[in-house]
Amino acid sequence: MSSIDYLAGSIYHMVRFDNLQSIFQRRALLSKERVIQEKINYQSIAYEEVQNLRDRIFIWDPSKKEFRTLHSYVPFYFATYTPMLYVQYKKGIQNEIVFFEASRSILKDQGTLFTDGNASNQQLAKYANEVVEIVPATVARDTCRRRYRPNGPNGANPNRTDFFSDVAFLERLKWEVINDRWSEDVDKIRIRHAEVLIPDLLPLGRIQGISVKTQNMAQAVNALIAECGLEERIPSAVSRPQLYIH
Repeated sequence: MSSIDYLAGSIYHMVRFDNLQSIFQRRALLSKERVIQEKINYQSIAYEEVQNLRDRIFIWDPSKKEFRTLHSYVPFYFATYTPMLYVQYKKGIQNEIVFFEASRSILKDQGTLFTDGNASNQQLAKYANEVVEIVPATVARDTCRRRYRPNGPNGANPNRTDFFSDVAFLERLKWEVINDRWSEDVDKIRIRHAEVLIPDLLPLGRIQGISVKTQNMAQAVNALIAECGLEERIPSAVSRPQLYIH
């Protein structure tokens, strides 16, 4: 067993500035499923084809004894310098991206999962209809199991991402890749997107930091925090350009 404390660090969730008002009013970060259920308008920064893949991924929830959709989790990342951020950089909207930061201790919460790469990489065919049901690895059964319906997998991707339900598995992640700045290698791009999946919602009271790229954006976010009555209840936004792509 490694002596490294992988819980001594942060995880990050990205949103567009346009979505902050609804987040602050709701006092929580919601899963995509909850956002839709509560009829909240939002600006997505995700690729639609990736969202379609995530629609077809279901995760075993032992507390409910049923499979739940991947979209019922709030996704966080161990890294900020992710392929997803690079997409926003290429679109020219990186300055509009806000990072919510939380403690990795959340990984010990009941029902919280993590992955060793982008959760959408399950060898699903992009333009087909097969779905996958995933049972995350546990201490009792230390392998991630999958079942494809009606058959599969039919995708061409040679790699797929595993799910884990216990912090003991954090040592299995490829931290040297996750903590690296960039790579053109396809599988390293998948690995850099390792996710923390929080069921349903995360109250803003669990947020430990709010980061933006510029001082002007920090002022805009803090004005909104004040407008929504959250001053001294959540952290003030600060400019941390080192989290962003240059």
